[in-house]
Amino acid sequence: MPSPFTRVPAYVWLVETALQTMVAATYVKDINASRAFYELLGFQERSSGHAATSAWSSLHNGNSQVLLASTKPRLEMPVLPLLFYFFFEDVAAVVSRLQAAGVTIDHVGFPAHASGGELRLADPDGNTVLIGQRERSISQPPLREDEAKSRFSLLREAAAIVAAIGGTRAGCQIRDQHGEPCSNQTEVKLADPSGNSVWACLDHADEILVTVRGAFIAIQDETGIADFLARREDNSA
Repeated sequence: MPSPFTRVPAYVWLVETALQTMVAATYVKDINASRAFYELLGFQERSSGHAATSAWSSLHNGNSQVLLASTKPRLEMPVLPLLFYFFFEDVAAVVSRLQAAGVTIDHVGFPAHASGGELRLADPDGNTVLIGQRERSISQPPLREDEAKSRFSLLREAAAIVAAIGGTRAGCQIRDQHGEPCSNQTEVKLADPSGNSVWACLDHADEILVTVRGAFIAIQDETGIADFLARREDNSA
């Protein structure tokens, strides 16, 4: 019996049915708090429902839709790298609205897919939200050479430094969503403000820098800022 998932040529699907829209759905702790957050991004509630043990809210912005859902007792969801990416015509206008509401924003830079700028923030449930502007507007000045470099280029530069000092033989320490170990060789070291660090391949390193707030490329030894400050004190003595 053939598998129901046997690959069918794309043109056959297009003839039979055309995709109208895609709905991003997520379970949240507080419907009201999450709705208020996505309203800052221009979404408006079109429909909603409430029951004794559940609630949902359907938010729309143009052809895009976010569906928020909650349950009582709260549904235990595994920790997943859930990420929403929204493209806007004017990132600066979105920044003004978010900052006025006191939302913390990280300016990621100007990658090739969002030359007008890219932002990173978290919704009330900790989901990573990326906001990008595909093209630069007329009012934006041309990118400087350093701004035009993508984060992935910086990762490659860091990997080149690791290789130059001998490299590593260990495998990537990041597991996939199914808990399986990564088969790629480790290339760079990342850390976060809490002091956690991990060696990762370039693909997983790029994913971490996008989804983990405050993550950064770390130096290759264990001395860190404390050693740097100690050297400064010795030199000033």
